[in-house]
Amino acid sequence: MVGALLLAPMLVTSWVRGYLQNEAFRGKMEQFFGTQLQGAATLAPLRWTGDEVTTQNAQATTGSGWKADVSSLHLALDWSAFRQGKWRVINAGADVLDLQFKSPAQANSEVDVTATTPVSTGTASAIPAWLRGYLPSTTEVEGLKVDRLTLRYPGPWQLTESKLRIGAWQQGEQSVQAIVMEGLIETPIQLPVQTQPMKFNLVRATTRLSREDLHLSEATLRWLGESEITLNGHVKPKEDSWQMNAHLVAIPLKEVLSEDWKLRLTGLIEGDLKIQGSRQTTPSVKGDVYLKNSVLTALPILDQLATYTGVERFKRIILDIASAEISGSGETRKFEKIVIQSNGLMRLEGNLSILNGQLDGQFLVGVTPETLRWIPGAQQHVFTATNPSGTLGMIWAPLHITGSIDAPREDLSERLISGAGKALLNAPAEVVSKTSEMLLSPVLGSDLGKKPGEVLKSATDILTKPGESAKKGTELPSKALEKGIDLLKGVGTGLLGN
Repeated sequence: MVGALLLAPMLVTSWVRGYLQNEAFRGKMEQFFGTQLQGAATLAPLRWTGDEVTTQNAQATTGSGWKADVSSLHLALDWSAFRQGKWRVINAGADVLDLQFKSPAQANSEVDVTATTPVSTGTASAIPAWLRGYLPSTTEVEGLKVDRLTLRYPGPWQLTESKLRIGAWQQGEQSVQAIVMEGLIETPIQLPVQTQPMKFNLVRATTRLSREDLHLSEATLRWLGESEITLNGHVKPKEDSWQMNAHLVAIPLKEVLSEDWKLRLTGLIEGDLKIQGSRQTTPSVKGDVYLKNSVLTALPILDQLATYTGVERFKRIILDIASAEISGSGETRKFEKIVIQSNGLMRLEGNLSILNGQLDGQFLVGVTPETLRWIPGAQQHVFTATNPSGTLGMIWAPLHITGSIDAPREDLSERLISGAGKALLNAPAEVVSKTSEMLLSPVLGSDLGKKPGEVLKSATDILTKPGESAKKGTELPSKALEKGIDLLKGVGTGLLGN
């Protein structure tokens, strides 16, 4: 009797080793994996070498719609754990794993049910009654290594040429940790100025997988050299939706700007974004961004300000602060709480919306009083706005941006000229300077810009005393008078009551 008890573990192990190598065990494994995945599984014939088993291919689906194709799957059993009452799988791995999300019905219909020989119920359950009490009731998997991973998700999103490491799992657990290394990520995200959707190089991603959810703990991506994006978020297959939080580092501005703006604005984008979408909706973005090492140049309004003020810094403005809250989806983008500042020179605050390439921006622009000392009428008639939260020591003016991304328009230059015209009428001596001549020459012409008072006086007479002006006549060209009249009509808040 004692000898039988001593021999029992050896007999059980011997019988189990033989059982694992017949078709009944393969059928049991298909049933087990199908139950755990709430889907279906098929295994090609198993080949045992000692304690290690291999199969050329395997297929599995989940109830949520994932389909997996595995090539060259191999694993081994830990018999010491067997004697402790556990099935423990060790050294598991595969050469290739192809994961693809489809509708649950389509995924299950594509499982190759002909990959295995049908196993009879009698064979599958032919475990002696006396033996069942010795068999383990729980299963553990120490992990799984995949040398080449491909993942495809509608959008389309695609990950190729990657490596996968799945952590330990115990029967009853609802999720498992996975680490993905290297690979190329193709996305459906296409920036307006780019000719194809964005692609990233994956450095490393840590995830937790469950039947209902893919939780991305952290992923590091490289884009265009030194650019880096750190992600975390969720993919919810049953809801056909995804949500990601992105931290941006050193993204080149030139990659997101039109050709014209690439010449005007340089630097790097950094910030934090929340991106979400689904198969039914266009991805949307919301977050905070700021520019680093940024320079603004070759902008017409800046060149004019440099000319008018004599401050060469306006031609090439180094942006010490450049930040905004952004949101958008499709052809609509909004930039709110914009702050652009060049220390000691200017500050811009406001909001900008872009709809189908058309601009609508409302801003306050602030400059130091010294900057405007050579622009006649600027402080008295243009930079008169209040900005209680603005930087101390600056004076402010409203600025409206319109037009398109490729051809923006602004209204500040016109109001500066109008302010100068008003100053001419109020105090001609105020504008007897070379700067005033440069200010008015673009409107009146280079010759008549040297005698703006005469042009504006004649234009004023025509507007206020049309009958008398007709009798007196004038030696000034009619074109100059038209310019002068247009200038006066746009002066301030209506100098002449128009």
